[in-house]
Amino acid sequence: MFKRQRVISIVLLSALTIILKAEPLSAGYLFAPEPLLSKLQFQYADAQLWGYLRLGLAYLESPKPSSPPEAIPPTYIHPDSRGFGTYGLSPEAYEDVQKLYHSFKDYNWQDILYSPQLYELANQAFADLLLKNLQDYIPKGATQEQIFDIIHRAWNLGLTGFKNGRETVASRIRRAEEFKLLFPSYRLLAKKVIAPDKKSE
Repeated sequence: MFKRQRVISIVLLSALTIILKAEPLSAGYLFAPEPLLSKLQFQYADAQLWGYLRLGLAYLESPKPSSPPEAIPPTYIHPDSRGFGTYGLSPEAYEDVQKLYHSFKDYNWQDILYSPQLYELANQAFADLLLKNLQDYIPKGATQEQIFDIIHRAWNLGLTGFKNGRETVASRIRRAEEFKLLFPSYRLLAKKVIAPDKKSE
């Protein structure tokens, strides 16, 4: 038993060492063509929260989970032939983004696939969209870890599937727990995730 725990600890430490080498998004990577950048405002998946979620989603979705999200080009096609890039964004998910965030209407799917900057922003927008629709499932004062637990399931099952109670496969749950061990959120409260209190009638 102790030998097994030691092996697991070594594996986790090795993975952590590799992943921690990933640098934050550079200014050049974050740059997006105008007028998209100036118009985008994410109420739920703000920069701080997205900085955590993107690492977790890449850990679950990327073919190279121990590499920075930027290591996988948006044109990479997932085995299911539906998801693209590090986060497995689908054309259908991007259509939902375009409906809610009008700034994206100026950019078609091919634009997203051939621009790492636009691809990153589109995924952040999709996370924002999901969080907007998942407020009833997010506890008040939720940590980034708790939010990740919810969004990675909705990301995988789809919003409707998640709300209808579909089960996430056990292997994905295990990997999500593994990610949280590697990337403790220090229990920081996520900002702007809980919807503002409604005015009393």
